[in-house]
Amino acid sequence: MSTPLSTPPEELLDAALRHELRWEAPPELTNRLLQLVPGTVPVAIAENPPLPRWRLYLAIALIAALTLASMLGVSYLYQLVWFQLGAVQFVTQLEALPARLLQTLYETMPFARELTSLIALIRTQLHWLLLALVLWIILDNWQAEFQVRRS
Repeated sequence: MSTPLSTPPEELLDAALRHELRWEAPPELTNRLLQLVPGTVPVAIAENPPLPRWRLYLAIALIAALTLASMLGVSYLYQLVWFQLGAVQFVTQLEALPARLLQTLYETMPFARELTSLIALIRTQLHWLLLALVLWIILDNWQAEFQVRRS
């Protein structure tokens, strides 16, 4: 059974909102604003001593330790699932699949070896062409930036 509230929920919500929406200006900002007005006295600011550095180092060490522990836990669970599902055999079959497909292709079409070597040669030449194109773009942009700086 619930007991009736002494104040209505609307007033509780209103009081909570008023409390949360209250904002106090930092003393540094208040002093800077007061300096803009002639003849005002600055507000005294209580100096807060800086936090010790060991707290920062402790927090960094704790975050690193928790991150490492969570990564180790996840990797352990991943490894358990990986071996339970038999994924190792599946991956070894996938690794052997391209060799089997090429062997089947070579057996069914005798000219496939020459075609494959020609495609590999063209691929190598295209890699060099792509490298030259990337270098040309980099040098062209560098020349444009150099001319803009010069003028």
